[in-house]
Amino acid sequence: MKLQFALLAAVIAVAPAFAQDAAPPSDTVKTVVEKGVSMDVQGNVGDIEYKADGTFSGFDGMFSGTYKTNGNKLCITVEAFGLVDACQEYPDGKKSGDSFTLESPQGAMQVTIR
Repeated sequence: MKLQFALLAAVIAVAPAFAQDAAPPSDTVKTVVEKGVSMDVQGNVGDIEYKADGTFSGFDGMFSGTYKTNGNKLCITVEAFGLVDACQEYPDGKKSGDSFTLESPQGAMQVTIR
């Protein structure tokens, strides 16, 4: 349970902004949602899958919830953790196979778009 909470905290803590009026998804966010990502959080590597119905799951089902897109932001809700519309900004111009680093209070996270 500690690992599950730590992974979720790292994934969501990188950007505490909250969703506003939704803009069309950026190319990067669109690709992230279509392809999913692999994420390395403090040496713990797992996949996050996004479904067309607005749901997602990550790290072999350790957490799941719903998502919304808003321009270059991907906003997630995980009710089990009291998390509602927590948004993360993704860099522009990324495509399948690209990797980038997101910063969080727990340290850097390596993200690869599948």
